[in-house]
Amino acid sequence: MGVKLESYFEKAKADGGLSAQMKLAMLTKMSPAKAKDAPDDEANIKIFEDAMKKIS
Repeated sequence: MGVKLESYFEKAKADGGLSAQMKLAMLTKMSPAKAKDAPDDEANIKIFEDAMKKIS
């Protein structure tokens, strides 16, 4: 559960540091800890993909 979602937080941190990670959390309304426990379903992945586009 949440392996793919958690990877988005790792990518955001690598690309933009803590600031990008915080923006991702705000846009997805999900903390890294919550993402780890959330299902990697199609809806959640779409939310994270859209948020990553806004951060980049």
